[in-house]
Amino acid sequence: ARLLARTLHTLVLRSRPRTLVLVAGTSCKITRLRAIGSIQTSLGEVAIDERMAARIASLWPGDLEVIPENTGDGILPSLHRITPLMAQVLIPGCRVVPMEIPTRPGQDFDPIRLGQELGSQLKSEIGSCLIAAGTLSPRKEGKVGDEIQEDASILKYMLDPEAVDLAGLASVSGLTDWCSLVLATAHAVERGRRTGHLLEHGMVDFGQQKFGAAAVVL
Repeated sequence: ARLLARTLHTLVLRSRPRTLVLVAGTSCKITRLRAIGSIQTSLGEVAIDERMAARIASLWPGDLEVIPENTGDGILPSLHRITPLMAQVLIPGCRVVPMEIPTRPGQDFDPIRLGQELGSQLKSEIGSCLIAAGTLSPRKEGKVGDEIQEDASILKYMLDPEAVDLAGLASVSGLTDWCSLVLATAHAVERGRRTGHLLEHGMVDFGQQKFGAAAVVL
């Protein structure tokens, strides 16, 4: 939540977000998109940008499942739960387009190609921003230095955006949820973003495991 708040605050300072496309890796087999309705938070409802969701769905080059309205609201990915709530405070009136993608590439899922397609679609959408969530290296006792170095190796290809090299490194690393990071990087490069900015690097808890974490803006 802290890293996400830092990211949203930076977006507000640098641009005027109207729609946040939220990309989270889950156990899904194909890309899933919430295209209608709203996301319920403790402060009320945050509307889904149905026009943009329809555009993404109509031009999506791979398999895509459109999630029916009000389905599974209680088990949303953390990115889809926390971001709308924070947006109500930091970006009043901002809409969202929640997307779920597989955590690993497959025969019918290429995060680089799909990121490039998404970037091409969103180029003309003034005020559209993509926010992706993934995990960095898991933390183990006595290996903090090595794990920070592993994080740095991954972040290198996001700060100097290179989606192909990022995907190659991530695929042979111990990362368990990296496709969203590759998709977001490919999307940013397609939209002409050539420099990344590291806002914060730290660690997060996920159940009994700790992972490296970072907030990066391209």
